[in-house]
Amino acid sequence: MINKSPTAYLCLLGNILLLAACNGDRLYESFEDFPGQEWVVSDTVSFPVDSLSSDYSKILSVGIRYNDSYEYHNLYLRFLLMDSLENVLVDSLVNLQLFDPKSGQPLGSGFGNRRTLYDTLPARELPAPAKVQFIQYMRKDTLEGIESIGLKIAAERD
Repeated sequence: MINKSPTAYLCLLGNILLLAACNGDRLYESFEDFPGQEWVVSDTVSFPVDSLSSDYSKILSVGIRYNDSYEYHNLYLRFLLMDSLENVLVDSLVNLQLFDPKSGQPLGSGFGNRRTLYDTLPARELPAPAKVQFIQYMRKDTLEGIESIGLKIAAERD
């Protein structure tokens, strides 16, 4: 006997949407949480990246999880990409817009007062192994409202 209840249809629809939302191009993703939801200027966040397939180009993205207690509309961070000998291959200052400067609306995805924003990093080549570091570069020593920072590496589609 086939169950035709509305709940069964909603569960089926939810599973289809969940599968459609999965990103099959993601090769690596990791987040580092900040205690007390504060990013202190002395906290350098490192992501060691071991070997990834070299069959295709990669897109590096930074992910910021933040809430509405963050007092600025943007976030400056320093992005460092290093090889296995810790030679710096990329050293770049990145400006992330977390809130729309005109309307003040938070950018990124999420609900309530918490958001996650992804932005592409200025790197095209990724040696294996490598290390990626992020350092907050604002004029304030402690940034309240920054919950975590992450690194995402995805395969570039042709």
